[in-house]
Amino acid sequence: MSTPVTYAPQKQFVGIANETVQGTPVNMTATMLVDSFKPKDSPKFLEDKAWRGAMADDSFAQIPGTQIADLDLGGPVFLDGLGYVLRNIMGDLSTTGTSTGTGGTTLSTGAAVGASSISTVATIPNGTVVQIGTGATAEVFTTGTPTGSGPYTIPLSSPTGGLVYQHASAQAVQPVTGPFTYAWSLLNSGTGQPPSHTLTHMLGPTATSGARQYPGACFSEVGFKWNSESDLFTWDAKATAYPSVALGSAPTSNPGSTAPMASWRMAVGIGGPAAGGTLIPTVMDGEVTIKRELTPYFTGNGVQSPYIIQRAGLAVEGKLSFIAASESPYLYMINNTQPQLQLLISNGLAGLSAGSVQFDFAKAAFTESEPDGSKSAVEYSDVFKAVLNTTNAGGSGSYSPCKVSVTCNVTPGTY
Repeated sequence: MSTPVTYAPQKQFVGIANETVQGTPVNMTATMLVDSFKPKDSPKFLEDKAWRGAMADDSFAQIPGTQIADLDLGGPVFLDGLGYVLRNIMGDLSTTGTSTGTGGTTLSTGAAVGASSISTVATIPNGTVVQIGTGATAEVFTTGTPTGSGPYTIPLSSPTGGLVYQHASAQAVQPVTGPFTYAWSLLNSGTGQPPSHTLTHMLGPTATSGARQYPGACFSEVGFKWNSESDLFTWDAKATAYPSVALGSAPTSNPGSTAPMASWRMAVGIGGPAAGGTLIPTVMDGEVTIKRELTPYFTGNGVQSPYIIQRAGLAVEGKLSFIAASESPYLYMINNTQPQLQLLISNGLAGLSAGSVQFDFAKAAFTESEPDGSKSAVEYSDVFKAVLNTTNAGGSGSYSPCKVSVTCNVTPGTY
């Protein structure tokens, strides 16, 4: 008698990769460090209940209908993996680096969206990491071999695909290094559809590879939680994907080296940044939830999977729990002040190891405030909703409810 075959769940892992075409699976390029992953393929079965003279209520046939997959996942926040999720649900991305302080120049002519090279006043050596532009339209590329005698043509070798934003003549081109800051806002240009991702789940039982892929994944909800007394800063999410497929060969886990962050590091600023006079030191815990409306559309095209998983409107809400040093948490609601709100959590490290997550709300409408006098100190529990505004909008313009920025040493173009 041979030893029974079993699979230890401790060996499972989850990978992620950017897709070029929604629903076309691609091999994982990064490991998502999660402690929960619950996938569920959900095929519909169409029942034949036509009468046949039999004393039965059951169907006479189960006919395969359309198919979809639902995903629930989450765990501690790791700075190097969070960007995939934020890009998927929000879409608009700008990237800035840490200036080297030397070698800066400017564009000699304007640069169009999709351009694979730029023209600069001064030359830039091959292999230089440069930031083009500033603010919401900033982008970071590694340069190729320059040509010309002035102005100079500077190829943009990576990431591929060319410029995401248009840049006017005389905009700054500055050599940079890590850490880099990635800022996500609501995508409003083009079709308004953010990228989709393939999630790979290495669990064990699948033949040959031990893994299944969930292509076309689109996140409908991403939530963040922190509790200063006892928890890490965590996230959880829900996504809809195309039906899973068996992977042909075994994937390899390749986790990064960043560490999670303790919730006590979360700083809250109301009426201004989370520093100085607007720092609110009495917030104990809180939540931020980003929700995205999405609908899988099916057509008569001969396949059971969706024609497209369509993203629609996005909304952001949250909760904050205060020790009542004053009645301010209540007054935010009753006076409808809609103050600026900033949440900032940092890993406390320096140099290339420095990392942080920052939530910026130009307007936070506090819609509920409940006092609690049953504990050792009086508390308030507040609920807020992000108000659409142009301040938090990204390079695609229009409005956004918030901006979420992640600082880490991930190579530009990863997301």
